Amino acid sequence: MERKEFIKNEIKEEPNNPFNYYLLALELKKEGDLRGAIDLFTTLIEQFPIYIPTYYSFADYLLEIEEDDKAKQIIELGIEQAILAGQTKALHELKQMWELNF
Repeated sequence: MERKEFIKNEIKEEPNNPFNYYLLALELKKEGDLRGAIDLFTTLIEQFPIYIPTYYSFADYLLEIEEDDKAKQIIELGIEQAILAGQTKALHELKQMWELNF
């Protein structure tokens, strides 16, 4: 089974597990599906705002495609969520991303 199809199957099996959506977003990014990746990252933030890895990966992708204003928003949201979740490592990484890019 193709990797993307496997991940989609996992989403059907566990629709409330954000990790599977995250994997699919990364797979779409790898394939160059710009719209699909952005849509899925956005869905992740809306439906699973406490899944902190999304913010760094999404912001990194937005910076890569030169969507700096949107990347700023995502980093700021990620910083807020990392603080709320008490995830200091993720908080540090997001702050570092901010400092390196803005």
